[in-house]
Amino acid sequence: MTTERIYRTDQYASECVSEIVNVKEIKGCDAIVCSASVFYPEGGGQPSDTGTVSLGDRIFEVISAYDESLEGPVWHYTDAPAGTFSPGDEVTLAIDWDQRFINMQRHLGEHMLSGAFHTLFGGVNKGFHMGEDYITIDIDLGGRMLTEEELDLAEREVNEAVWADLPVTVNWFDDYESSLVMPVRKQVPHEGRVSVVMVGDLPDPYDCIACCGTHPSTSGQVGLVAIYKCDPNKGMNRVFFDCGKRALEHLSADSKELSGIAKRYSCKTADLPSRLDSEAENISSLKGRLAALASYVSEKEKALILEEIAASKAGVYVYSTDILSTDELLKLGFAVSAETSGMLLVFMQTAANTCLLFSSGDARCGKLVKENAAAYHGRGGGRDDNARALFSELKDMKSFANALEEMVK
Repeated sequence: MTTERIYRTDQYASECVSEIVNVKEIKGCDAIVCSASVFYPEGGGQPSDTGTVSLGDRIFEVISAYDESLEGPVWHYTDAPAGTFSPGDEVTLAIDWDQRFINMQRHLGEHMLSGAFHTLFGGVNKGFHMGEDYITIDIDLGGRMLTEEELDLAEREVNEAVWADLPVTVNWFDDYESSLVMPVRKQVPHEGRVSVVMVGDLPDPYDCIACCGTHPSTSGQVGLVAIYKCDPNKGMNRVFFDCGKRALEHLSADSKELSGIAKRYSCKTADLPSRLDSEAENISSLKGRLAALASYVSEKEKALILEEIAASKAGVYVYSTDILSTDELLKLGFAVSAETSGMLLVFMQTAANTCLLFSSGDARCGKLVKENAAAYHGRGGGRDDNARALFSELKDMKSFANALEEMVK
């Protein structure tokens, strides 16, 4: 039992009438095998087609198609309740053509870009993944990383071949040895029949590779190939890119976003790099001034705090601020604690609802937080000499500080 795979001889066929030859239940739904099918089953890095199956006037979704071998039956997993279909039923299978054509664009574009890296730099494609938002290929150059100039060259090269509208043909061979008459860029031993996809003409095609996927009949239908970025991955180059409609949508979205950013900065998109560099310099300068001001404020506050502590006979000193950051407050707390003895310091950063405890005596800060913060909807912990507690509301933090004043006298 097998399935006539119509997509192998007519990749543009989107619908067919067929007879069901086998049915099985998967998770409460029918999966069917038909005598013929336009559905491409997942494989070779390409997702399966989706679409519909019609039985009379009832229409059901085909969620995915799959097979167990290239010459075996194609199973169509549907959303039809188990028992809907029976062997002998005549059904109409229809694929989601937009999805199929996008996959065809992307798959052929991947072949052609891999071919460009191979021709230009001797790179070997060691991995391929067709994701929802982008495609990736892992190009092995013996540990060498591609430069930006090389990526640009490969992108220009592959798009020139796309726009040349080269013919795309598929040649079938009974076995792997027979397929070696074709100038494939990568030999992959394979059992059974072999299909070789060729872009261009013999004896010197633009690309030639064994593949079981679906592809448009000419390279021009790919539209364009856009490389997004390249990252190191296990000693190879992981190239992120896309083709055709998906690439156009991505580039269009990026263009609109860049235009929006340029508008915010009142400049042209071409001037954004220099404008952002200028902004970065201003921010760096402001950070320096802010750090100097924070240091100045901290020194002044430290002096005032020490004066108040000297004049007080209490064992707890509570201080709050929304000017100093939590990190700056932490430094201030350590500085004050180093010049006092027998004190519990309770420092509150009111903007962040963060309470810092410092002890220069017997008070165990971490224990105080762990045993009392939860009663005021707080959480935290720390060591004997310092601890931190975070609260969802300012009033809870203040209540916690007041409670500490009562506990430690």
